[in-house]
Amino acid sequence: MNHIEIDFQKIEGYNKLSELAKQVFQRVYKKHNAGQGIDYKKNWIPKKVKERKTHIEVHFVNGQWLHYLPNGTWY
Repeated sequence: MNHIEIDFQKIEGYNKLSELAKQVFQRVYKKHNAGQGIDYKKNWIPKKVKERKTHIEVHFVNGQWLHYLPNGTWY
């Protein structure tokens, strides 16, 4: 995959995620980031994450946030 490599440990809230949520987050981040151009990628680097019952809430450096789902999708 062609995504921007990041240090997941430096993302606020990452260490509070369950092991399963960490796996989902990493997998969906790589998929989400890899499918975009470089300018898009730079603006969508995660800065904060929070585990919810059905998804992971991901906040990005551009001020936007998305839901990352266990099935590999996001909205």
